[in-house]
Amino acid sequence: MSFLAHALVVVLIAGGIMLLGTVAAFFVVRRLARRRWRQVREHAVTRGVLSGLSTLSAWRERRGVRVPSHELSHVTAARARRLMWMAIEDAEAAVKHADASHAPVAELPAVCRSLRRVGAELDRMLRLERRLAADQGGPDAVRTQVAEVIRAARDVQSAALRACSDATAPQVHSLVRTAREEIEIVGAALSRMRSVASH
Repeated sequence: MSFLAHALVVVLIAGGIMLLGTVAAFFVVRRLARRRWRQVREHAVTRGVLSGLSTLSAWRERRGVRVPSHELSHVTAARARRLMWMAIEDAEAAVKHADASHAPVAELPAVCRSLRRVGAELDRMLRLERRLAADQGGPDAVRTQVAEVIRAARDVQSAALRACSDATAPQVHSLVRTAREEIEIVGAALSRMRSVASH
C-alpha cells in the first residue's frame, strides 16, 4: 500500500473518530443541559418568572384587543379569532355583572347575543380564509369586520362597567360615611377611656 493510501486511511479513521466524538459530546451536553434545566425550572424563582411572563403576555394580548383593522391584517387568523372572542366574552361578562348588580342594562344583553351570532359567522370566515387567494381582497374585508365587532364589544363592555359604577356608587358612599362615623365613635370612646385612666 502506497504512502498516499496510508495517509487517506489515517485521515478517514481520524475523521470518523472526530465525528463520533462530536456526536457523543452533543448528546452528553444535551442531556446535561436538560437535567440542569429541569432543576432550574423547578426552582421557585424560575416558576415565578415564568408565571409573570405568562401573565404579562396575557395582559399585553388583552391590551392589544383595541387594534385597528389595518393591524389585524398583519396577524394570523387564529389570533384575530382569539382577539374577537376575548372582546365578546369580556362584554358578556360585564353585562352579566351589571345585570346581577341591578344596574340599568337596557338592551345590552340582546346586543351581546347579536355580537356572539355575528362573531360565530366571522369565526367561520376566518377559518376558511386559507381557501382564498391573497389578491382576492376577502381576508382584508373580513379583518375589517372583525375589528368593528371588537370595537363594538369593547364599547358594550365600557357601557356596562359605567352602569355598574353608577349603581354601586350610593352603596360605596354609604359605606364610607358609615365607616367614618364608626371611626369617630371609636376615637371618642378611646379619648374618654384615656381621660378616665389619667384621673
